[in-house]
Amino acid sequence: MRTAPLTLLLIATLTSVASAQTLFVNGKPSSEKPVVLNGKTYVPLSVLPSLGVAVNTSGTVVRLGTGSAASPNAQGNGAGGAGQKASVEGCVNEWLFNGIWRLRVTKVQRVQDQYYGEGWGVTLEIRNGTTETLTMDNAGINYNGAVEIDFADGNSWSKSWREGWQTKTYAKMLQGGGTVYEFKIYPESKMDAAAVSAYAPQKFQLEVEKKVRTDRGVKVGFTVPDPSFRVNLSCRK
Repeated sequence: MRTAPLTLLLIATLTSVASAQTLFVNGKPSSEKPVVLNGKTYVPLSVLPSLGVAVNTSGTVVRLGTGSAASPNAQGNGAGGAGQKASVEGCVNEWLFNGIWRLRVTKVQRVQDQYYGEGWGVTLEIRNGTTETLTMDNAGINYNGAVEIDFADGNSWSKSWREGWQTKTYAKMLQGGGTVYEFKIYPESKMDAAAVSAYAPQKFQLEVEKKVRTDRGVKVGFTVPDPSFRVNLSCRK
């Protein structure tokens, strides 16, 4: 009788145990499945960014976190300088959570302004994920904080028109409450409509300051090392 190859037996075993448990990420069921091996439960690396854990894979090396060992270009690694912000990262239409704010990007579309010309609009939804009534301004999200979109060639745009955004950052938001806003972001020099249409952004970034206003009664805190958000606009959930 022929014996099945060891690799096939291992795959069959892992497949059977992978379906035994349901994985919840930030309180919601995930399509990814945990694997139980030798009494230990393992989860896919793909779920870690939504929990604020930076993941870097290179060949046979997997690096987690933002320290000098996590990335060759991470802050604190000497002459290499700083790499990109760790941030909480995900795809379009995927809820991201930093311990206080839940955020998701719902739409990316072309926009136009009579002064700035052609640009890109990024619509996002932000919700209060705590049990306190908060304002965004008291908990890291400032009306004049950094916002940018990044492109495949390494370029980025940060010039934005923020009509009504300041009012939203100062407004009180109840537990589970939220708001929707479209950031309209433009190039430094005007581009014609065809050029902008062909130049699609790859990522959206929203800066969130690490400090909360405890002097104004805020009692909650962030649960990730870097509470800023980065959304990959080329993937969708």
